[in-house]
Parts: sequence; structure tokens; C-alpha cells
Amino acid sequence: MKDESKDYAIKLLKEEILFGFYTKEEMIQSIGDAFYDEDDFDKKWLKNKIKTHLKKYKEESATWKTPTDFDRLVKAFDQLSEEKIVPLHRAGYTKQDAYDECMEVIKKLKKKNIQAKGYCYYHTQDLERVISESKMLFIGFDSFNGEDKLAMDVANTIVEVLKENNFEIKWNGSIETRIEIHNINWQKTVDNIDYGYKRIKKIM
Repeated sequence: MKDESKDYAIKLLKEEILFGFYTKEEMIQSIGDAFYDEDDFDKKWLKNKIKTHLKKYKEESATWKTPTDFDRLVKAFDQLSEEKIVPLHRAGYTKQDAYDECMEVIKKLKKKNIQAKGYCYYHTQDLERVISESKMLFIGFDSFNGEDKLAMDVANTIVEVLKENNFEIKWNGSIETRIEIHNINWQKTVDNIDYGYKRIKKIM
């Protein structure tokens, strides 16, 4: 296994550990997929590296002050569920992925006679930004049917709820612009909690 491959694998696993969503097994699968065309990729080496880094990060997390910013974000997203706004954590990798995942949840809810007003999300590219020095998280949003007036209502509700939970918000009031959470300290560890459809349906 080449040194540059090892360096890149370490970079990916450090990101995934900071994101805090994937289990060890999911990290092995996800990172391994990035080296699908390398016959000499050493999965045993990767498993050991993930185990070591996860242990270190878990020890570090024991010193975190609670509630963390992620804890407060979960609380805010749960409140948005109560407002019939579908809030998705780590919704895919891109804006299109996020849209598809949000609409899929909205369709599932509708089958249960639950009508969502709209949705909000952040995706993996947003997480890449938030763990960098910028410490800024974009929150995308829209109405369930693309109607502008409803989208504005959804956005205003999101801003209000985030502010209630003491987040520093920047938004220019346009439905064409995503909401920004500034100075967010991203601290999350793997918790095996499903933040998706089942949680949202239960709250709604």
C-alpha cells in the first residue's frame, strides 16, 4: 500500500471521526470505497487506524462541556419537526442529494397522513466546511412544494428556532440564500442514534 494512499486514508478517517456520524464499520466501507481500484489496499491496516483514532477521540470527548453545539442543534431540529419542518442531519454529500433525501422523507410522512410544510438540512460538504477554521454551517431549506411564500415562512421559523437555541445566525432574508450558523464548535461522537425519518415521524 502506497504512502500517499495511507496519507489520504488517514485524512478521510479523521474527517469522518470529526463528523461523528459513521460507525467503525461504516467508516471501513466508506473509506475503502475510495480505494476501490487499488488492489493492495490494506483493510486490516485501516481497521487498526480507525480503532486507534476513535479511542483517542472518545477520550477527548469526555472533556467536552455539555450541552455541545451539536446537542443544541439536535434540540433545534427536533423543535423544527414539531413545526412540521423536516430537518435532516448530514443529508447526502451535495445539495441535490439533500433535496432528494428531504423529499423522500416528506413522501414517507405523507403516506402516514403527516404533511410537512417544508424541510431544512446540511450535507457532507457543509460538514467539511464546519470542521475547518471557518466554523460556519450552512442550512438549506425550502417549502415542500417550492412555493415561495411558504418557503419564506419555513425560513423564518428556522431562523427563530436557531436563535432561541442561542446560535449566531446570518441570513439576508432571501429564499435563494441559505441560512448561516456562525462560530459553531462542531463536537460530535458516534452515538448510534437515528436522526432521520423515524425520529422525525415520532416527533411530528
